[in-house]
Amino acid sequence: MRVIYSLGAKFAGGGIGTTAYYAVRGIHRHRMLHLLLCGSYRPTEIPTERIRAMGLLSRVLRRLAVYDSSRRLNHVYNQLYDLWAARHMEPCDVFHGWGNFCLRSLRWAKAIGAVTIVERASSHPLTQQAILQEEYARWGMRFKMPRGSIQRSLEEIAQADYVLIPSDFVRRSFLDQGVADEKLIQVPFGVDIHRFWPISRSGARKPFRVLYVGQVSLQKGVLYLLEAWQLLRWRDAELWVVGRVEREIRPLLRRYTADTIRWVGYVSDPAAIYQQAEIFAFPSLQEGSALVTYEALASGLPVVTTPNAGSVVRDGLEGFIVPIRDVEGLAERLERLRSDEKLRCEMGKAARRRAEDFTWERYGDVLVTAYQQYAMT
Repeated sequence: MRVIYSLGAKFAGGGIGTTAYYAVRGIHRHRMLHLLLCGSYRPTEIPTERIRAMGLLSRVLRRLAVYDSSRRLNHVYNQLYDLWAARHMEPCDVFHGWGNFCLRSLRWAKAIGAVTIVERASSHPLTQQAILQEEYARWGMRFKMPRGSIQRSLEEIAQADYVLIPSDFVRRSFLDQGVADEKLIQVPFGVDIHRFWPISRSGARKPFRVLYVGQVSLQKGVLYLLEAWQLLRWRDAELWVVGRVEREIRPLLRRYTADTIRWVGYVSDPAAIYQQAEIFAFPSLQEGSALVTYEALASGLPVVTTPNAGSVVRDGLEGFIVPIRDVEGLAERLERLRSDEKLRCEMGKAARRRAEDFTWERYGDVLVTAYQQYAMT
């Protein structure tokens, strides 16, 4: 079986690039990788003769797109990458392209009879749009997304044979939008359990630390975590916020000036950061399946998150699931975990065990099995 895998981002470069790396590593390990198409790449064990990269133009445009709040430049880049990728397509049995990067490439693959799979790293585009429009309006802003970008995503979903999704939340969003269940292939993400691991904790560390890792944006629900933190009024504890702060949210953060909040900023390797906390909080409004929740589990942290984070956390076992925007519920779960050391330790141990069921090696194997199953039907 020959597989072409296409991603317009930086392969092995963090975020979806990390997910793509472990997918391609699994495909290559099973001797199915025919070609990797990508925007750019970090050298890995994947043979360079199997890689075609757009290169400098990709790096420049994607860097500039970070500063474009209208998201138009990102939309333009996605189209340019897809045009480039379509010119580098070759005969294959399975074409696997990431959403927004693969409309023309997917059409090319279908024309030669390949099985086509589009991967979605978030909820259905219309669900995502509705959630974010509502959230931005709550804070007096307008969510901007080029109409062509959403239409492009919808066309990819309609034309692909299958849609690869990572979580129950994403599945529900697709079913709610009328996508047939048999079109959905659900494969949860994974984590490097050797890179992320717990350290022994004897009693509560002082100061007690709650950790958030991820982009500091409206989508991630950070403002609700900050509101919950103010509600708790803890004086002998710290909230660590780790991640790049998006420009549009900065004015809203000015009201959160407590000296118990530590703004850490972006950290390229957060493994040690997880080990310095007691609880991980991630109140996201919309995700596919947030990798940071897997990392926190592997680090032995109870996780307080939402159903919309798409995590593999089970409520009451490895942490707690609270509804989105539920400030009081979030504060109550944090208070419960802090006050009950036994519960916190039990959930931390359960978290590590849960993470061990979701290794990246397993992810690659399950993905390849899905190729074999669906390419033969």
